[in-house]
Amino acid sequence: MTSLIRFEIYKMFSGFKWVILIAIILLKAVVTYAALNVSADFSIPIYEDYISQLSQMESWEAELFVPKEAERLNGILSEYEQKQSDYAAGTLSLEDYKSYMKQYYDADSKKGAFEKIQLRYEQFFELDRDERVWFYDLEWRAFGKMLTIDFYLLFALFIFCVPVFCREHSSGVHTLNMVSKNGRTKLHTAKLIVILLSTLTFAVLIYSVDIAVMGIKYGFANYDKPYRAIIDHGVYYDDMPILKFFVLMIVSKILWALCAALIIGVVSVIAKNAVISVIISASLILIPIVTVPDGNKLERFCTGIGLKGNEYHVNLLIPAANIVIRLALSIAVMMFLYPPRIYKKPPPKRFGS
Repeated sequence: MTSLIRFEIYKMFSGFKWVILIAIILLKAVVTYAALNVSADFSIPIYEDYISQLSQMESWEAELFVPKEAERLNGILSEYEQKQSDYAAGTLSLEDYKSYMKQYYDADSKKGAFEKIQLRYEQFFELDRDERVWFYDLEWRAFGKMLTIDFYLLFALFIFCVPVFCREHSSGVHTLNMVSKNGRTKLHTAKLIVILLSTLTFAVLIYSVDIAVMGIKYGFANYDKPYRAIIDHGVYYDDMPILKFFVLMIVSKILWALCAALIIGVVSVIAKNAVISVIISASLILIPIVTVPDGNKLERFCTGIGLKGNEYHVNLLIPAANIVIRLALSIAVMMFLYPPRIYKKPPPKRFGS
């Protein structure tokens, strides 16, 4: 069995096929670095200045400051048309007009950032003082958006795992496997082990790129803050540290990648054609993402949804259970299509015959 596994791995990466994997990882790193940008529809420095002020206040002071500041900004902005009319009519002096416009532009520049403060007003006071300044950490939010379904991983699975079962059929040597002792159950068990090992390697390498790029571009400041510090205002809270949450999410997606590999293996061993196997496997993995309603219990069995990750909670038992289910199905399919050959001893020859 060990020699069969080594031989299948050699066939998978023989020649210059390993260059394809390196190219995928490098492309993933470049695209991730370029896409991992901190952006917002408000002034980040002004937002951080507001948070800095609020973090230094007592809770009762902050609770008074937010509505008072909102009233001040709205009051200035609401007077714009009236001040314009008064200045045009000559009832407002140039000095007073300039003074108001200075206040107006200042209030207008702060409006977008302060709206985010108001949106998270209640949540802000539920956080401890040392957590408040980080409860809307833009860099970690940008990193979280990168952890969706990773098509680089899917490409690697289709390129390397599908041929493991389809290569012999496309080359016409599968009939030799069918009549040889190691060409049936044992060989296909080795193939199954190979695609699981290779998928585990691919997933660890590709998802590690996300962590590495995050560290290179922004560092890991504030990683020990609670995850609830960076989610949108709402009913979902998680006291788990930010970095721990994302690491668990990556582990969960690695387990779902193994589920994807098992799907590819089952489809490939039945279809026996690389192109057809890729099309059917991609459909089984990706179509449920748009067809299964949010909150439906079927989400727990959809590989594509698992590969996207879950924003609010991580449950490693669900992908682990799916691995067991899909592994049992894979073994059942292979045992049905490639049952072990039974070698019967020939009857002993009679004396004189």
